[in-house]
Order: sequence, then C-alpha cells, then structure tokens
Amino acid sequence: MSTSHQIVRSPREHIQTLIEWMAKGVYEKEQIVAMGLLCAVAGENIFLLGPPGTAKSMVANRLKWIFKEAKSFDYLMSRFSTPDEIFGPISISRLKNEDKYERLVDGYLPSADVIFLDEIWKAGPSIQNTLLTAINEHIFRNGIQTLKLPMKVLIAASNELPPQGEGLEALWDRFLVRMVSNAIENESTFFKMLKDQDSEIQPPEESLLLTDEICTFWQEESRKIEISPKVYDTIKTLRKMLDDAEKENNHRLRYYISDRRWKKAYRLMQTSAYLNGRAEIDLSDYLLLIHCFWNDVETRPRMLEIIVGGLTDTFYKQLDSITKKIRQDIHSEAREQSLTGSSPQETANYVEYQHFYYKVEKYPKGNCFFYKWDYPLLDTDKAKPGIAYFDSKRKGIVVHLLTNHFSVGPLQNEQPITKVSLQKYPGGIMINAIPYAFCKKKQEVILLSNSRLDKLQKAFSDCVFEWRNKIDSLCSTCDNIFLSSADLLLVREMTKEAETKIEELEIKFKNVSLLQ
Repeated sequence: MSTSHQIVRSPREHIQTLIEWMAKGVYEKEQIVAMGLLCAVAGENIFLLGPPGTAKSMVANRLKWIFKEAKSFDYLMSRFSTPDEIFGPISISRLKNEDKYERLVDGYLPSADVIFLDEIWKAGPSIQNTLLTAINEHIFRNGIQTLKLPMKVLIAASNELPPQGEGLEALWDRFLVRMVSNAIENESTFFKMLKDQDSEIQPPEESLLLTDEICTFWQEESRKIEISPKVYDTIKTLRKMLDDAEKENNHRLRYYISDRRWKKAYRLMQTSAYLNGRAEIDLSDYLLLIHCFWNDVETRPRMLEIIVGGLTDTFYKQLDSITKKIRQDIHSEAREQSLTGSSPQETANYVEYQHFYYKVEKYPKGNCFFYKWDYPLLDTDKAKPGIAYFDSKRKGIVVHLLTNHFSVGPLQNEQPITKVSLQKYPGGIMINAIPYAFCKKKQEVILLSNSRLDKLQKAFSDCVFEWRNKIDSLCSTCDNIFLSSADLLLVREMTKEAETKIEELEIKFKNVSLLQ
C-alpha cells in the first residue's frame, strides 16, 4: 500500500507558511520578508533603504531557499565595480578562436534566480545601463545572443536614495516596491534579539518549495483577478490628487507615477488579492501602494497622505454636500422670513440675559452669550468677523460682532480673544459655520421641514455607517498577509480628521433640530 506525503495547501496557506519560515530570527522585518516574497511571485523588484546591519541581505538569502533549485547572486557595489564582476568575464577562448564577444555568465547575475545588489547607486553607468534592460525586460544581450533571464526578484539596498542629477531616475523607477529597513525599535524585541543563540536555520521542507510550475500557475491565475468598484473609484481619486500635487510642485516629477509603474502596481495588487484567496482587488491591496509610489524622503509623508486620502476624499465630498444642502435650506428660510418681515417677532421670542445678551444653546465650551444689539447687523447670506472670549463675570463665553462701536481694544486685560465668523441663522446664529439656537420664550415656527431634515439625516447616517464600516474592515478585521499593523495604524491615524468632520456635522443636525 502506497501513501502520499504530498501536502495540499491553498496559495494563502502556502505563502503564509513560507513567510513564517523566512521571518525566523529576523526581528521587526516580517513585512519586508512578506513584501519580498510577494515581489518574487509577482515578478517585481524591491529596494530596501536603511543603514548597515538591518537584515537587508538576509531577506535575499532566505528568498533563495524557498525556490526549488534556485541560484542566487549577491554583490556589494563600489565605484570601482566592473561589468565583468556582475555579468561575468569575457570568454577569451571564444573571442580568440571564434571571434565572438561573449561573457561567461554561469555563476553571475544573468544565471541567477534571486539577486541582491548592495549599494546599488555606486555602480558605474555601464553596469546601470545593462541593469535597466535586465530588470525591466528580464533579458540580457550576450554578444549576438539574447538570453532570457531566470530572475524572479532583484533586491537592491542602500543607506541612501539615488542622488539627483546623475541620470539614475530610470533605474530608480524600475523598483516598484520601496521599503525602509531600520534597526529594531521595540525594546523587548531588541533584548530578545540579543539573547537569540543565532542557531543556523533549517531549510524549508520539500513540500514548501516553490517550483517554476507553481509560480507560473499563480501568475496566470492572478491575472484573472478583477478590481472592485470601490478600488476603481479610489484609484481615480488618487490619480487626480497626485496630478494636483504635481501641479502644486511645479511639475518637478516628485509626485509623478509613470504608466509603467501603474501597470506594475496593478499586477502587484492582483497578485496580493490572489495569494490572499480573493477574486478581486480590495482596499487592503490598494494600501500596498504606500510602499510603491513614494519617490524621495522629503515628499514621502505627503505621498502617504495622498494615498490614504484616496480613501477619504469621496466621503469628505459627501459630507460637504450634506452641509451645503443644510445651509441652502436654512438660508432659503431666512430670506423668506426677511421678506415677510418676521424678524422683529422672531427676536421677541429670545430670552434676554442681563438685558444685553441672548443665550446660545448647546455651545460645546459651556455657557455662551451673544451681544443682542449686534444681531440686526448680521447677514443671512455671508459671514462677518467677530470675536469670542471668556468673561469671568458672566462665567461663560461672550461673542461680539466686530463693528465700529465695538473693538478689541477694551478687552486687552481679559482672557485670550478668539476670532470667529458670525452669520444670522433662523432661530439663532452661526458661529464658525455651525448653527446654534438662542434660548426661546416659546416654540417657534418650524424653519426646516421635518421631512427634509429627516432625509438629510438619513443620508448622513448612511454615509457615516458606510465610511466607518469601510475603515473598520480595513483596520480592525483586515487579514491581508502583506500588510503590517504599522500600515493599518497609519491609516487609522490619517483618517482621524474624518471623525472630527462627522462630529461637526452631528452638532449642526442637533442644533437645527433645536431651532425647529
């Protein structure tokens, strides 16, 4: 009776097991390992930026072991490096006997599956020019022959980015994934590394090794992956934001993404989706672009903001649209009241405080009083400048319109003064574009119809629900094996502003309800 020891794994299980093996004894580099493996399967290249001694070469070493019968090539570049050292020496016998200029490539870069080039920017122009074709087209011209390279991934490393003005832009553009490899930051992880016995890692079991057949199959299947509508819309937004950033930067190409990079990024997202067991690219695959699209250290933070901003832009536009509709309805009602001469009756319903003020309802900073003689001077269509300051006698915030009869001068000894914008609002006042009601003696006429307000509140609730569900599914329940917790924390931090906008709009709805 024969028994089979073949272990059947899904692509996700296979890759996850390989990542775990590759990450043994490599501390705080799990994502670099995962992205290196993703690049190898997708046929892309990765650049690692970081100081010496941060396990950059180890990633390449371990990648070699996961491919069956793979050959590797690694080299430390210097300004004295020659093409012979990288691509192989010239065959003297063929040159002498057959008059053919060919290199002996066996054991050198053209024969390797996994390649590691350290300090790549120090290579001379002749090496760089040959690398361009090798990296992009996976071919090497050896005399009159054109060799198809077996290269699965090229990992380049340096402690600096390519210097400007030395013609390295084309080579830099060939590296789709760009990651920072720093020294260990977490203290407990650091001491764990110190205590590690540095025992030699055992090769992965035979069933885990990736063959050319497996990689080809995975690549063919990943090309069938579709893009979800959400990601499609997000990428459209991202392209527009990148174009705007490039214009603001006087077209200096610091935010420019070539069509070639977009194509490669799309293939990387397809591969990520397939290896994660999905039939379409989702937003977690989109987030991998934060490791693909930055061009230099100075603009990297802004680029990350733009990429994450692709997630928030549509949501912000929805909130702005709801805010605009509220404002339009309120202004329409205010103009109608103005035409019917209802304003005197309206102010007669406000409760006066110390004969000079109207009290503002539900002000977030506590008691708030508005100088009543300023109210007739406000407009319903546009805001006017005003000030707000804490008055210890009234134990609350006092708000004034800046007019000829009132200036900042007499208040120099008071608490700090804040500038605000003021606008007339049916049943109250708008302070910094947020509506607030005045305390009233009796119920007033409804200014904004219940049905209209209900529809806006429903649209707002649906919008917020969809947004929070999207962010929670990304940051809390995301299971993309190529994203790190640091990536998701970055998204969470960069989307905090959305909660502030939600809170502001909630206040507006609450205050509009009070004005009815």
